[in-house]
Order: sequence, then structure tokens, then C-alpha cells
Amino acid sequence: MRCYPYIILSLVTLLFSDIKIFTNKTELFTGERLKISIEFDHPEGSSVDLTNIQNSINEDFDLVNSQVKTQSKENVIIKETILNDYAVFAKPGEHYFGPIEYSYIKDEKELKFASDSIRINVKSILKEGSVTVVDSLGNQKQIPLDSLNMVLPIKNIGIYKMSVREKGYIGIFLALLVLLVMSIYFLMRRSKKKNGTDEVAAEKKVPAHIIAFKMLDLLKEKKYLEKGEFKEFAAELSLIFRNFLEDRFDFPGAELPTEDLKKEIRSRVTDDETIADSDKLLEVTDFVKYAKFIPLDAELKAFLEFAYKAVGKLKEESKVKNK
Repeated sequence: MRCYPYIILSLVTLLFSDIKIFTNKTELFTGERLKISIEFDHPEGSSVDLTNIQNSINEDFDLVNSQVKTQSKENVIIKETILNDYAVFAKPGEHYFGPIEYSYIKDEKELKFASDSIRINVKSILKEGSVTVVDSLGNQKQIPLDSLNMVLPIKNIGIYKMSVREKGYIGIFLALLVLLVMSIYFLMRRSKKKNGTDEVAAEKKVPAHIIAFKMLDLLKEKKYLEKGEFKEFAAELSLIFRNFLEDRFDFPGAELPTEDLKKEIRSRVTDDETIADSDKLLEVTDFVKYAKFIPLDAELKAFLEFAYKAVGKLKEESKVKNK
């Protein structure tokens, strides 16, 4: 008898789980943006796979942006809406967008769901697009784009060739310019020697943590997360953290693959919590940069706060690898 509530809850969850897609318009020109709103739900506490939702579907519709629009909870059901922005590269004609799939794992059972497809009519902007022009009498009329070659006959544009005299004038001018620059350089050098200021002061290197704190402050001021620009935020945060590690520990942090970089961190940092959080920051920002995963902005804000904390801690701490 005790298992009945659990069975009923599972059946209700399966019954109400669904995915639906909507679009702002079904007729577009090649090169336009197609906006798809995706509504789906899943039970609280389940592990959701959004790979198909937050990645490109095919070469005809290329995903350029994905962001969580709404998220709410009704009883034990989490309802989400994601807004995807696709660049349309499809050839003119009728196409079907979708279906879009997602799945979740609950109580070691994987459930999969798929949306319906949307019929999209793609038109050629050259054949069907037009521009408004005004004739000599002030009347407006529409002209197809593919007929512009009749009103703009641009052809046989000649290339200007300089005469021998013009080339000579330019050569003399350049020679005089080089002579003038060299004269100024030698005069300034002689003046420095007379005044005893020929020595070059050593450039003072700015500490790595000072540069990192400044770059993190600039990243925060750009307000990428408020504008939904998650990829830009993740790319800059990852680069700032990598450059700090490079300057602080003197190894090519900005160029190393993520797995190699994590090994370098482990060979120099003693704090296990800092090592684990650094691994997570590098992995998640890689996923976001390559459009494999879009976390909530709260998670990205947490990575920014960790970066501040890690820079402050690592500005002094290091260890010698045991041999």
C-alpha cells in the first residue's frame, strides 16, 4: 500500500511532462533570424539533459544564442521556457524545423520527449525582396532586388596608374621623411648622453593579481549576464583566469588545453577546495564558449565570485612539486 502514492506521483509526472515549440513567424528570408520558444517541464530533483535544446539542430538552422526565459514550479513539476535564436541558412523552399528533444532521469529511469515540427517557408531575398525608390516626379515605387543591375550598371572601372614623375616625387618625399626621423632620433640620444640620462630605467612589472582584479572589475561592469550574453561572459572570465595563472606561475595558461592546465594547477596549489572550484570553472566556461551548455546566470555569478577569491588566495600560495 505504501508504494501507491509513489506510483501515482510517477504516473502524474509522466502524464504532464511535455515539450512544445513556438515561433514568431513561419516565413523568413535566407539570412534572417528564427526565434524559437521552447516550453518543457520535468519533475523536481530529476537530472535533465538539454543537449538537443541548447545546441545546433542542423546546418539549415544554426543556433547562435540560447537563454532561459522563465522558470517556475508547480507542486513537484519544474516548468521552463528557453528562447533560442537561429540563423537561417536554408535554401529557398519549404522546410520543417524540429522536432526538438529532451530527456530527464528520475529514480534511475530515463524518460525522453520530443516536440512537434514547425513548417518554415524560406524565401530568397534576391528574388522576392524589394527596395523603395523615388523617381524624378517624387513618386515612390517598389523595385525587386534582382533588378538592381539595371539601375546600377557598374562595370569596367579603371585602375589609376602613376606616372614616372609622380613615383619620383613620392620616393623623394619618403627619403626625406626617413632622414628627418633619423636626425631627430640621434639628436635626442646625444642630448640624453650630455645630461647623463642615457640609462634606461627598469620597467616595474605589475603583479599578476593586480591585473586580474582590474580585469574582473571591468568584466563585471560590462553586465553581460544582465543582457543574456552568456558566451561572451564565459569566454572573458576563462581568459582572465588563465592569464592570471600564466603570469602568476610562469607557464602558458592561456594556450594549454583545459586538462593540461588542471594538471599544472595541481602541481602548484595546495588548497583542495581551490583546485576543485578551478576545475569546475574551466570546464563549465568551456562548455558555454562552445555552446554545449548554458547554465543559469546565478551559477555564472558564483564563478565570478570564486575567481575574485582564488586570485586573492593564489597571489601568495604555491608549492614545489614533490619528486
